[in-house]
Amino acid sequence: MPKNDENKPPQPSGSSKTDIAALLHMLIESQKDRDKRQEERDKERDKRQEDRDKRQEERDKRQEERDKERDKRQEDRDKRQEERDEALNTKLSALADSMKSVTDSMKGVTDSVDNLRVNMLRASQPHMTPASFSASMPNEESPFASPTAERTQHASYLEDPLSTPIRVHKVAAKYTTAHYYGLGRKNETQGVRTAELLEHLGEGWLDAYNAVSDEDCITVAKSTRDFCWRHNYATLASEDCRQVVVNELFGAVEALLKSQRTSDTTMLCWEDRHECPMSNGRKPDGILIAKVYGLDTDWQSVVVSVELKSLDHGHSDNHLRGQIFQNFLDMSENQPRRYMLGLAVAGKCQVRAYLCTPSGIVSSNIGYLQSADKVTEDHKLFIRFIMVLYKMLPRDYGFLPLKECGVLDRFMFKDIPNCKLSDTGISNTTVTVSGRKTFGGRHAMLIGPQSWIYRAHIRGADGSTTSDAIFKFIWHPKDGSEVAVHKKVQEMGIPYIPRLLYSATIEVGNQGQNFKKKLQGEILVIEDAGLSVYEFALGVIRGGRSNRLIDIFAGYMHTLLAAGSVDEDIYVLHRDVSIGNLFVCKNQPVIIDWGCGMIAQRIVPRIPSEIEFVGTAPFMGIRVLQKSLTRTIIDDLESLFLVLAHIVWNVYGTKDSNYQVLWGKTSDIQDVADSRTRWLDSETHFINRMGLKQEESVLIDLVKRLYKLLFPADIRISEICESASDPRK
Repeated sequence: MPKNDENKPPQPSGSSKTDIAALLHMLIESQKDRDKRQEERDKERDKRQEDRDKRQEERDKRQEERDKERDKRQEDRDKRQEERDEALNTKLSALADSMKSVTDSMKGVTDSVDNLRVNMLRASQPHMTPASFSASMPNEESPFASPTAERTQHASYLEDPLSTPIRVHKVAAKYTTAHYYGLGRKNETQGVRTAELLEHLGEGWLDAYNAVSDEDCITVAKSTRDFCWRHNYATLASEDCRQVVVNELFGAVEALLKSQRTSDTTMLCWEDRHECPMSNGRKPDGILIAKVYGLDTDWQSVVVSVELKSLDHGHSDNHLRGQIFQNFLDMSENQPRRYMLGLAVAGKCQVRAYLCTPSGIVSSNIGYLQSADKVTEDHKLFIRFIMVLYKMLPRDYGFLPLKECGVLDRFMFKDIPNCKLSDTGISNTTVTVSGRKTFGGRHAMLIGPQSWIYRAHIRGADGSTTSDAIFKFIWHPKDGSEVAVHKKVQEMGIPYIPRLLYSATIEVGNQGQNFKKKLQGEILVIEDAGLSVYEFALGVIRGGRSNRLIDIFAGYMHTLLAAGSVDEDIYVLHRDVSIGNLFVCKNQPVIIDWGCGMIAQRIVPRIPSEIEFVGTAPFMGIRVLQKSLTRTIIDDLESLFLVLAHIVWNVYGTKDSNYQVLWGKTSDIQDVADSRTRWLDSETHFINRMGLKQEESVLIDLVKRLYKLLFPADIRISEICESASDPRK
């Protein structure tokens, strides 16, 4: 064999070639199978997609048919409505023509025909009924409710004694002629010129009034006059006639401003409310509101209220004035304000504007309501005033703080006008009010000291610090300061006082020579105080843990005694210890609201003011009810005893006529004093009048012991009331 054959590679055999060919064939066939299956899957997917597209087309087609049917039904409804409106206008024109012929000969229209025409006009004029309103009536308040709990019944000048630590009057039922008469009689007004009233409202008002053009006033006046001619409103003697014309007048002003494309028309809106109740059930004849998107119309958003009376009632009528003043109380119930504005039409269509501030109430004649007579300067004056109302922004209407929407919800300290902060670095601190409602305060009076207390959430300017807190607005005489008293008790190291986080003072504004009372405002932000003592008491009593309440009241007594102890002849009396100012936070007692407190030396004289009493009437000591000229620590301790007695009476006693007089909302201050004297005359009377159940309770035992401590057997109640100085030591 040749030698070079040894280096040749081995040649594949015939069987090896066959195996490779078979393998390749198998791979090719496998790939074909996969391609075939993929093709089948693609066909199935395409088919399913075609089916889905087909079903979607069918759904779209059905939806299109439904839309066409709905549009057709709407067109039919619109057509029927147009026919009804046309028929109504025809009847109205015929009635107006017939009444015109009658008035030409008789010079008057009967009230029955007036009412018929008003009802027909109301059906045809959309602006006479607001687009949306809340007509829910307030829930009945629990007889055990804390005086500072969220109140469902709005306050009046004739106050609820459990929630107004100022003064209590004998009252009639709410919203009766007697109620409005008493409210109007108690509050005097001072007449001023229109220019003075506008200056009191603030900068820009008088300039805006002078800037209104005569052409605009004449345009609105002619429109209103023509309306009166068409519908035969010659005399406007009845209240219903005046209601229709006022609606037309405000509607004409809004239409004119809208035609001029002014942005102001989007800020304020007129609503006829004399048949549509507000949230508390009251029906002002009309309101001018700040539009708040997403909220129902309520008193917080009202910037001007309007009341109307017939020819038989003049502006001196206390019923009319009482309605205006009640509107002011409703407007300020949950919304602190620097001032409030109201309008009244009475007598021979004369219009008077009322301005209410904490310092006093002034009024001014601002013109006459336009009728079918020729346009006069007096008519234009009233229209000019209305035009100014629409020209101003909601924040120009005295809201505290300044808010475009007019509702207190979230704001910064810098939004509060004329505010002097204790720390300028907190101007951008954000305050969020819980529920837009107060849970306490003294805002049931039109003039004098007032306060609003809110639960709030505070967020620092940098957003890093947040906390729950209590936020308080207060108006008070310039010679007093709640901030000063609160800081003093903190400096003295008194326990169970919430920490004062922020404070500020507010100038009321232009009080001028027309206002006798000179007030200033204050802001306090204190730590969250937790639950009211009444809420806490109910919880621990129902849970069988009454002993914890004893520890809480021991803490309250410790605080009052520590503040009232003479330290270098200086001590502090709270003077408003009541169920609304005692709280429990994290199982610790807390005493808030030192607004009535006084830093004093030795014997504290009664606060010199026009207010007869300081404190909350049902919890005032017996000597305070008897107009004692001095206040001591015993008065604060007696008030604490009355808070505990009130809780015990509610939980274990019987609520009879004695209870209603002592704790009722409509009790006269002298009735409370007389009934209190009889109740505390002896320990037997004290127990029997409460009707305490025969059961063992540590709270009943505690209230008996406090009674013996404050009213010892050797000192009669008459001696305590009549002595020049308190015989109790």
